[in-house]
Amino acid sequence: MIEQVTRLQGRPFTQPTSVDKVNEAKRFREAFLKVEPHFDAAKADRDILNSIFAWVWKDDSCNTLGFDYNKGLYFYGSLGLGKSITLKALQQYMNDLKRRDYKDWRLGMWWKTASELANLYACKGQPALIGYATDNLCVDELGREPIPALNYGTPMNVLQFLFQLRYDKRKEYLTHVTTNLEIDKIAPMYGDYIADRFLEMFNFVEFKGKSLRR
Repeated sequence: MIEQVTRLQGRPFTQPTSVDKVNEAKRFREAFLKVEPHFDAAKADRDILNSIFAWVWKDDSCNTLGFDYNKGLYFYGSLGLGKSITLKALQQYMNDLKRRDYKDWRLGMWWKTASELANLYACKGQPALIGYATDNLCVDELGREPIPALNYGTPMNVLQFLFQLRYDKRKEYLTHVTTNLEIDKIAPMYGDYIADRFLEMFNFVEFKGKSLRR
């Protein structure tokens, strides 16, 4: 796994009191159950869950994986390990914090699959992608989209184009990803320069183990 560098500087976040942390941890767990009622925290990777919660609150005390609080999350691993459920739960929790009027530039996330974004280009062309250069965005199932996508015969590697746009705004908006792609598969699909930019955009989080699907 690419070495993580923790940077503690960044924009301020409304910090909870010790009592709030207990309540927020409960809300965080509830977000998983809303996404997947059968979610079993005992089967999840505790280091990953703790570090995601630490990432939200910029809390060094439980950031065991050393996440950079100013980078997005790149969840990768085999099928059925809970990557999408985890990211959807994070999206729900972060959107809930925004509704409760917490202040942080990372709050609020849109959700799109990579295939939806490729199909958007195929139907409406490049201008339709520009709107996804801003706002915090979760990209699900990266690597499963058609490459290239065709808009009236004009080919484009849509996610390569979109990641370049979002890299330029990485200090303003975060990108999060779920994928089956190992780190060494990024460059062959999206180019060496995108793979290099990913180092500045993401915390890489590997999901391991046996499938949790029934």
